Amino acid sequence: MKNTLLALAVLGLAGGQMARAADALPDNILYDATKEKKTVWPLPVKNSGELKYNEHRQDLSRWPSLSYQDKRPTRKPETVTLQGPLNGNPENGKKIAMNTQRGNCWACHVLPGDPQGGTGGPPLMNVGTWGYTDAHLYQQIWDRRVANPATEMPPFGTNGVLSDQDIRDVVAYLQSLK
Repeated sequence: MKNTLLALAVLGLAGGQMARAADALPDNILYDATKEKKTVWPLPVKNSGELKYNEHRQDLSRWPSLSYQDKRPTRKPETVTLQGPLNGNPENGKKIAMNTQRGNCWACHVLPGDPQGGTGGPPLMNVGTWGYTDAHLYQQIWDRRVANPATEMPPFGTNGVLSDQDIRDVVAYLQSLK
């Protein structure tokens, strides 16, 4: 019995170390633990041949990177159901959609008031006339991979980038675009 408990304890410790190793950051990403936001990006110093590393606007290290060395698992696609009435605020939704640190929808989509819309996704200038239900748009923003596994659209809800209320607000904004 004593040997069994010791073996289980050793396996438990080893399993914890293996889990930490699988979750470890790859050594080839730009990460600086001494910085508040942790993630850094290079900026060439003019006429010097050197790089200066600036702190990114947010810590991106919690999401898997495109590095081949990154062994952290990607979250599985999540199917969700919009619960209750939408109760979204279109004005807040527009702010989220236009915010480069939150929704940043206009990086890939054309939206009203956008000085230079993206081309990665469909233009959303009149998405409110397309006949999509609130529940459909909610799912698309939460995790588009459910409908299209090859999508380039980030899973905003699954990855915790936007909250339930944030997504409700963005859906209300999109539905207002007629």
